[in-house]
Parts: sequence; structure tokens; C-alpha cells
Amino acid sequence: MRYLLIGIVVAWGISPVSVRAAEEVSAERLHLQKGRYAEALEAYDALLKTEKLTPQIAIGRSQCFQAQGKWQDATTTLESATKEFPEDAGAWARLAEVQFLQGRFEQADAAVDKSLKINDDTPLARMIQADLLAETGKIDEADAAYRWFVQYYNRVQPTDAETLVLVARGAAQYARWNSVSQIFSFVINTVCPDALEADTNAWQAYHFSGSLLLEKYNRGQAVPEFRSALAINPRSADVYAEMARAAAQDFELDEAREFADRALQIAPNHVAALQVRSEVEFSEGKTEAALATLQEALKVNPRDQETLARTAACYLMLDGFPSDESLAALLAAFDAEKPADMKDESRFGKLVVDLATVNPRPGKFFTLLGEQLESKRKFALSERCYKFAMQRMPMLAEPQTALGMLYMQIGRVDEAGVILDKAFDLDPYHVRVSNMRKVIKVLSGYETITTDHFVIRVDSEFDKVLGRYMAEYLEEEYGKLVKQFGYEPPTRTHFEVYNKSQGLSAHQWFSARMVGLPWIQTIGASTGLIVALASPTAVEEPFNWARVLRHEFVHILTLQQTHFNIPHWFTEALAVRNEGYPRSQTWNLMLARRVPRDEIMTLETINQAFIKPETPEDWQMAYCQSEIYAEYMVKLAGEESLGKMLNAYRDNLDTAAAIQRVFGMDQAAFEKGYRAYLDQTVAAIPRPASADNVQPKTLAELEKAFRADPDNATARGEYAAGLLEAGQFKQARKFANSALKKNSAEPQAAIVLAQLEIKGANPAQAIEYLNEALDEENPHPGVVKWLGQLQLKAQNYAESARVYELIRKEDAENVEWVKMLSVAYLNLGDTEKLKPLLKQFVELEFDQIAPRKKLAAVYLSEKNYDEALHYAKTALYIDVLDVEVHRLLGEAYAGKKQYDRAIEEFEVALELKPEDADLTYKLGEAQHQAGDNPAAEKTLRGLLLKHPKHTAAQELLKKL
Repeated sequence: MRYLLIGIVVAWGISPVSVRAAEEVSAERLHLQKGRYAEALEAYDALLKTEKLTPQIAIGRSQCFQAQGKWQDATTTLESATKEFPEDAGAWARLAEVQFLQGRFEQADAAVDKSLKINDDTPLARMIQADLLAETGKIDEADAAYRWFVQYYNRVQPTDAETLVLVARGAAQYARWNSVSQIFSFVINTVCPDALEADTNAWQAYHFSGSLLLEKYNRGQAVPEFRSALAINPRSADVYAEMARAAAQDFELDEAREFADRALQIAPNHVAALQVRSEVEFSEGKTEAALATLQEALKVNPRDQETLARTAACYLMLDGFPSDESLAALLAAFDAEKPADMKDESRFGKLVVDLATVNPRPGKFFTLLGEQLESKRKFALSERCYKFAMQRMPMLAEPQTALGMLYMQIGRVDEAGVILDKAFDLDPYHVRVSNMRKVIKVLSGYETITTDHFVIRVDSEFDKVLGRYMAEYLEEEYGKLVKQFGYEPPTRTHFEVYNKSQGLSAHQWFSARMVGLPWIQTIGASTGLIVALASPTAVEEPFNWARVLRHEFVHILTLQQTHFNIPHWFTEALAVRNEGYPRSQTWNLMLARRVPRDEIMTLETINQAFIKPETPEDWQMAYCQSEIYAEYMVKLAGEESLGKMLNAYRDNLDTAAAIQRVFGMDQAAFEKGYRAYLDQTVAAIPRPASADNVQPKTLAELEKAFRADPDNATARGEYAAGLLEAGQFKQARKFANSALKKNSAEPQAAIVLAQLEIKGANPAQAIEYLNEALDEENPHPGVVKWLGQLQLKAQNYAESARVYELIRKEDAENVEWVKMLSVAYLNLGDTEKLKPLLKQFVELEFDQIAPRKKLAAVYLSEKNYDEALHYAKTALYIDVLDVEVHRLLGEAYAGKKQYDRAIEEFEVALELKPEDADLTYKLGEAQHQAGDNPAAEKTLRGLLLKHPKHTAAQELLKKL
């Protein structure tokens, strides 16, 4: 025998009294379980032509109606059945369920009473009784009612699928409230499988186990359960609604909308599907639309706590937020003897008072309301909701989990740790809670660096050096940005830098810190109150961490000063605009390709691309377009227009109203002008860059073009290039040669033959082909690319530079030409031509350290210490552990006679490379120049112990 230590249930099924005719309706039941609702109704109707109505037939017909959202038909059917069979407990229980799901609590309670008087062991009636007690705030009685399912399972050992699924639901609720975590595993691994063993068509078992897993943020295991349910019943609106929830949980809003719509096609007023649809609309900022959707759900069930919470959130976002005093008065209604006597004319107030008259302990309502407000960054009110939910129902894990996660969002880590520990005790299967507790443990071991305006936490083993330079940089930039935005945060801003640990990457820890799950797309993120990022010392690709810090601190300023009302796209626009670099060539190429095809976003769609882009490029396009939106605003009304937009958002205006106020036009007119500005932006992108970005044609398309015009040398050359790409080398050579016979300077043909000669180790012949195709007045980018590289490889640096200079006349911003031309002049030793190229390279490539180091070295050799210091610092912002960068900084500071700073840099360099004799000498020299001869003597003597023949150290020591 199996025994439950807790209890669970699902509202669906036939009571023991009604089992008699199960085999008689098995065919009809099969249609119902398979989602063939019309066929099931036809079968039930056919049965009635030959037999009398039974409770089982009435229940089955009601389930067909409910599955299609025909609540009135379901209710009428059951009311008739209970009149005809007043002693059937199953019929009364089923009527109670239908009444309860429509929010008719009084009628449901009466039906439950009827059912249990007939048979006290009717599981469905017991389930509705427990739910009614919970929904009317009688928590102690509800707890005992849910516990009944544990006792019933242990006493009766039920084996039919419907009762087992009900037991699963009731036991799970008892487990939630009493912190009996073992039940969740027992339900998923034993009770639900037993239900499926009893009835292979019991899709409800898969549905419930999937819902339970999803509740724990275990989407990876939940979705397969839902798919298994759909394999049995492909027309279950209940399952599609849960699939929609799963998608929404992962911010897959389009997918969530699609699943919700599929549910609504089956049952047009399905409450759960309408809730998810409203969630999508609310997330997209379409609050009025979300409210309209929720009104449809309230028509079905005006007392559903989730629907009411979502509706309340919409009211607050649309109508404004109550004062602290007003909110306190509203919350007091839940302890009032007569809540209905309280007066509050706001829509939110009326909703809360109405709820208080029904349920004095609506923990679910306030938890979900807090989550909705948190999603809009209304942190203070969200915190109040979670705390009230905890006060009303202290046994619930959900509000404690939510509050702990909220505290992590706003930087109250110590408080979060205490609360999440309690939440974990209540629910150890919750994935996000488990992950966040691990984050807190890692963070607790980090070193804290506190400055006037920042608190920076870094891994003391790997990132102590990084933390110091981050602190310095942030303080340098603080005053400038605060002045620019006219806002100063009231408290120190926290930055957390995550390195690899416990077998997880830096990015995984950073992701877990931000969302409690192991992956988000960015390397840095801000909640508006804290910033977290993956350490640049622990990622595969280097990145400019100073650019990231500046970007994220702009989010801190814009989010806080607008009370978090600024939309995602506009805070990103301002953050990107303040990074200090021109638009990248990658973005220009993307614009040149996408804008002509109208593959662009609008103000209505751009936010979703940040939350859950369909492709990585969509994500990049969202950033790029956001910045251009800001550019367009500046073009329309100057730099001050950006500040005016911030003021509009601070005044709680939406984007359409903000545009109207600042620019005096409606959003449609603004979008039309922006679209034209995008076209102008693309038109200004140099032609070769655009040409390189043309969508490649398939080999079949190239052959078709050639066959259509065989005398066209260009078509032949392009076809030859396609053949080469396909690995058909012999044919490629044939068509390339024939193209050159028609036009000896055909560029694609020359490139094909050059590549073939390179493969044959004949670069001289390759150069000859390319020289013949080089049009010095209008050079082909591909010819320049291959010819320049070949000349570099042949060490013909002057000729290589001449070739690259030809194309720079037309395409001066192309980073490839800048880079390769820099290599040529570097090898030629032409510093005067090299410097402007390296400066341009630095502007175009913000994550490249080599050109910055070279510029610092060049300026240092010229004793231009200010410029040397500038470029060495920008190199440091990419790799803080580069020894050569610290040496350059030390020498630049020494050149400026800032010996203390020079000493610091040489000491850091020696921490990274302790045995370096030259660095040790430089340190001793700086100590001497700073007037600290004892320290210099100690350093030099230590050096000479290891390197007794170090001449410079010997000479300097003699002077001391």
C-alpha cells in the first residue's frame, strides 16, 4: 500500500456513487478525453434516444460544454440533473464545481453541502469545499479540508484516474501551506503516473504535473508534460493556456499569445487563457487592451483572485497610485467588521473593498498584484503587497519568494538572503529560489569596495585589481553624468561583478543574479537600483568594461529620475548614446540590409525585441533603432528634447502623450518622420560597405542570371564565384577565364582566379590577376581586399598601403580598410600616417586593445604623456590584467611627474608579473623620483639579488 504524507486534488470526475454506468458511457467518455467534443455530445444525445438520462450522462455533457466555454449550457444541464437525481452526490459535486468556477460561491457552497450530505466521501465535493473555504478567507478550515485528501488516499487507496488527479491537487495545496515538500515529488512521480496507468487517456494527470513543475519555474520538465497531455487531447484549452503561461514565464510573448489564442479558439471565454493574453498585453505596455481582456474573464468569474489582481494592476497603471494613507486605509478593510462600509471612489479602491467583503485573507491576490507592479518597477508598492500577502497568509511560499527576489533586484541582499532561506524551507523545489540562494552565497565571499557614490563587489581572488579601477572610473564619470541628466541618486549605487565559480561561468552567475535562471543575453544589466555584470576577466571575448559601466549607470539615472516610467527603448537609446562611440560598422551594415526591406521595428514593437528577440540580430536592431530614435528627436528639437522626454515620462505620460507634448505631433506623424530619417541614415552609409552587405544569391540564381545573358562578363564572373563557393574549382576556373576574355578587368572573375592561384601556392600570379582588375578610380572592395592582403603577405608594404588608400577615399569609415592600412604603415614605420589611423580604429572598434596600446606607446616615445595616458587608460578598460598596459601607465604618470600614481601602476604590474626585472627597476626609479629613497634602495637591492648584472639598477643604486 502507498501512503501520502500530505494531500492534492483536481476538480474533475465521477463520485463513487456514480460509477455504476461508467462502462456504458465509455465510448462517449473517450470522445471527451480526446477533445472530440461535438462527437461526444452527439454520442451522449444518441444514448439518450435509447436510454434514460443518468447522472453520468449529465456530467459528461456538462464537461463537453465547459471544455468549449459554454458555461450556461453546462450549468443548466447540471441543474436539471440535480432536480431529476437529487440523491446523486456526483451530480451535486459537479454542479458545485461549475458554480465555483463562475464565482458563484453561495450557490457552489449549497451544492457542496447537498453532495456531502449524500456521501461524505465525494472527492470532487471535498475539493470544491476546500477551495471555497480558501477563497473566502477561512484558511484554517481550508487547510483541514485539503488535508482530507491525504487521509482519504491513505484510508481508501483509490485507483481510478479521476480521483487520483483530485488527490494530487488537494495534496499539493496542503503541501504548499504546510511546507511538506516531499508531497510534490510523490504527486509527480507516483500519484500522476498511477492515474495514467489506470487510464491512459487521463491527460489531466499530465496537465496537473506540468502545472506543478511550471509553478517551480521548471519549464524544461513542465512543457513535455503539457505536450503529452496534448498528444491525448489536442483540443484542451486548459493545456494550451498552461503552454501560454510557460511561454510567458520565459518572456516568449508571441508564443504565449499564440497558445492563448489557440485556447480561446476552443473556449472563447477561457479564464486562464484570457489571463495570459492580458499578461502579454500588459508586458507590451498595452494596459487598456489588457484591462479589456480581463473584463471578459471577469464576466465568467468575477471573483477569480488572479483576474482581480491583474485588473487592479491595470487600474493603478492607468489611474495612478494611492497615497500611503489611502493604501493603509484600504488594507485596513481586510480587518474591518464591515468592509463594505469603507468608501473609496477609485476603481482600485472599489475592487479592493469588494474583495475584502468576500475574502479577508487573499494572499494570492496581493502576491500577484505585487508581481505585476514589480514588472513595471513599482518596487515600493510591490514590496508592500508582498508583505501584506505574507501577513495575511504566512504559510505561503510565493510572496516570500517574490519579496526575496525583489530585494535582490533592489540591492537589499542581506534581507533577501534571510527571506529566501525561509522561502526555500517552504518550497525547496523552486528553481529560481535555489539559484538565487547560491548567488547570495557566492556574493557573500566577495570583497566590497566603497567610494563616495558607489559600492562595488568583486571576487577578491580574481578581480581585486579590476574592482579598484572600476571604482576609479565610476567616480570620474559620476559628476559628468549627474550634471548631464540633472539627477543624483539618493544612495550609493551597487555594482556586482561575477567571476567563474563552482564550475559555472561568470555569465551564468550574472544571469542567475538577475533572473534566477542560468542565461540572459547581455553581459551587464541594471534593475535601476543595482548593476550586475559578468567579469571581463572571465569571458571568452574581451569587452570594454568602462563602456558597459557607463551604459548601465545611465540606466540607473534615467530609470530613477522617471520613477521607472521610462520605456525600455528610450532608456536604452540614452544609454547607447552615452557610451561615447559612433555607430558601429556592424550596425551600419545591418541597417543597410534591413531598412530597404522594411525589416524594422516601431515604437509599438521595439520593446519586445529587448525582452525576447526572435533572433540575435533583432536584439541588436532594437538597440540600434533606439539610438536612432534619439538622434531623430535631436534633429527635430535639439538636445534638450531628450530631457523634455524624460520629464514627460516622470510625469507619468505614455510615449504617445510624451511625443505630443515635446514635439507637437501625434505618434503616427513622428513615426512617419522617423521612417524617412532611417532612409536618410542608410543613404549616407558608404557604397562599398553596403555592397558587401548584399544578400548572397544561390548558385541556382547565379546560373539562371548567366544563362539569361551569357555575353555578360559580370554575370559570368558572379557565376564563377558561386561555383568556387560550392567547391567546383574546375568549373569556376573555366567560367572565370571566359569572363576575363570578355572583360579583362572583370573583378569577380579576377578574384576567383586569384583565390585558385593562392590555393595552388602561386601568389605572384594571383597578384597579377588582381592588378589587372584594379580600377583605381572606382576600386572593387573584393579586389582591394585580396590584393592588399597579398601585398602585405609579400611584405610589399608601400604597395599594400597604396591599394588600401584607393578605397578609403570612398569608404573611409570601413574598419577593415583602417585596420589593414594601419598594419601597412606600422610595418613601414610611418608613425605620422599610423597615428590618425589608429585613432580612427579605436573609435570604430571599442573592444580592441592592440591599437590603444600602440597609440600609448607611440605617444610615450614622443613624450606626449597626456595622450599616452589617455590611450593607456582606454586599453586598461579592455584588459585590466595586461602587464604592458600598466607599464605604459606607470611610465606616462612618471613622465607627468605623478610619481605616486606611477608607483601604483608598477606595483600592480609586478603583482601580475612578479619576476619582471625591467618593471622592478621602473618601480625603484619611480620611488627614487618620488623622494622615497629607502623604498627605492630596498627595491633595487632585491632586484640585484636576482639579477646581479642589471646595469641600470647598479647605476641608480650608486646615486641613492
